[in-house]
Amino acid sequence: MKKIVLSLYLLATVVAAWAYRPDVTFVSPLNIPLVLSANFGELRSNHFHSGLDFKTQGRTGLPVFAADSGYVSRIAVSPWGYGHALYITHPSGYTTVYGHLLSFAPFIADRVREMQYERESFAIDTLLAPGAIPVSRGMRVATSGNTGSSGGPHLHFEVRHTESESPIDPLPWFARKIKDNIVPEPRQLALYPHDGVVDGKHRKAVRSLQAQGGNVYTTAAFTAWGEVSVGIKAYDRMSGTSNIYGVRSVKCWMDDSLLYESLVDSITFAETRYVNSLIDYDELRSNNGSTIMRTYIAPGNHLSTIYGDVSNHGIFVVDEARTYRGRFELTDYYGNRSTVRFTIKGTPGETTPPAATGELFAYDRANSCETDDMRFSLPEGALYEDITFTHSAEESSRYYSALHKLHKPTVPLHTWGELALKLTCDTLPDSCYYMVYIRNGRKSPVVGRYDAGWYVARVRDLGTYAVAADTVPPTITPLNSAKWGANGVVSLKITDAGSGIASYRGEIDGMFCLFEYDAKRSRLTCRLKNTPLTRGGSHRLVMTVTDQCGNRKVLKRTFTW
Repeated sequence: MKKIVLSLYLLATVVAAWAYRPDVTFVSPLNIPLVLSANFGELRSNHFHSGLDFKTQGRTGLPVFAADSGYVSRIAVSPWGYGHALYITHPSGYTTVYGHLLSFAPFIADRVREMQYERESFAIDTLLAPGAIPVSRGMRVATSGNTGSSGGPHLHFEVRHTESESPIDPLPWFARKIKDNIVPEPRQLALYPHDGVVDGKHRKAVRSLQAQGGNVYTTAAFTAWGEVSVGIKAYDRMSGTSNIYGVRSVKCWMDDSLLYESLVDSITFAETRYVNSLIDYDELRSNNGSTIMRTYIAPGNHLSTIYGDVSNHGIFVVDEARTYRGRFELTDYYGNRSTVRFTIKGTPGETTPPAATGELFAYDRANSCETDDMRFSLPEGALYEDITFTHSAEESSRYYSALHKLHKPTVPLHTWGELALKLTCDTLPDSCYYMVYIRNGRKSPVVGRYDAGWYVARVRDLGTYAVAADTVPPTITPLNSAKWGANGVVSLKITDAGSGIASYRGEIDGMFCLFEYDAKRSRLTCRLKNTPLTRGGSHRLVMTVTDQCGNRKVLKRTFTW
């Protein structure tokens, strides 16, 4: 049986060397009992979760402490992603990261505000020299929050290998502070045909699992013939909380021979999007985010950090009319383990699937498709495995191009492709056009460029696209403006129904003033005491908001403070 490519194994060995060192210790970044809302390596949209999410009792504003002595090496502020984030580099060779913060400690916040005013920008991402902002172990460096793309109040905490910037699982440093005596929870088992047939058909079969006692689960037998692989849907559980988590260790045997093993204790950001090949992406996009982990390793999946021994790329052959016995073992960091037992009855059948129509797009080369009104190209490495690409188009009176369907949204892309759509109605200024991605009735703007009757954009999803137009400026709504002066806070809501917000700028009395942007709530907030304004009398606000198509809205408002 073939093994995973040797170079991937060697890289995984190097990455493993970054992991937990018992000679290095960290203090807790919070002074409350530690409970996780998410663990390391959870399967997320297009990435693995890169740290631990500590619950903050449903509140914001809890003190956050440096896990060890070192210096602040990076500060980032963004309406999205980690929101307010702090990076502290330690002499041990590790860097700790603190994300979704509400605020920084004053000695850091003053420096951040200074940089924001120098650049006249709320969003910043800056590297700092060693020693510029030193911190000591246990020093208060921030308060916990819900900023950026956070779905609720918590502290996102990472440990990274400083030199590579790659994250490793922080749990070993805090395991004694977190209780867990609950086993992982398997929910479904799937069997996939390759050159094979499952339950008499050339498509996957998915079974629910039933608990049998003793942390053992089973399901009804499959029938199969030819080459097949397995998948499992499972979550981890922890004591004292109802949250579900990612499974750390997965092993699968067929007839007592190890077929597959994975261990998620380190990842690299360069490879994190390969999560879309680890999972059944079709199931994810078709079944409300359901995540089935596959034993199959596609030829274009170069994820190097989590796989152990994998035979024949996770595929095994059913070629005898007998019962094959399979077993999964799911284990968490604390050694809690559940077992799934299943059987496959070898049943001869036609293993060759019906011929697919379309154009071959091979995973190991660049691919393209062109018609009179559409050009689409993918670079080598965009696909995890070969597909038979299809394209269709239909006229639409709602858009400025036809509706173009690029294959299926259930097939993932690893890198960006380029899509050009010809306008069927080109009557507006060039800057008014943008592209939309349409899925399940929802439209997402894709901004590119107009090019002589075509609109060209980079895309990273297959599915339906069209060209739209945006001639309407954003909306600016003052919030509780009568109390701006009394509260010392200017609040606005900004929205755009078309191409989306591109930029904003707030000036008061002709001077740039910092407005923090909470993109989740579409809120702009200016705390007047932190501005260069002199308190007393009347002040003039001018807020300018511009969308991705260049439409601009200006709000002018006078208030007393």
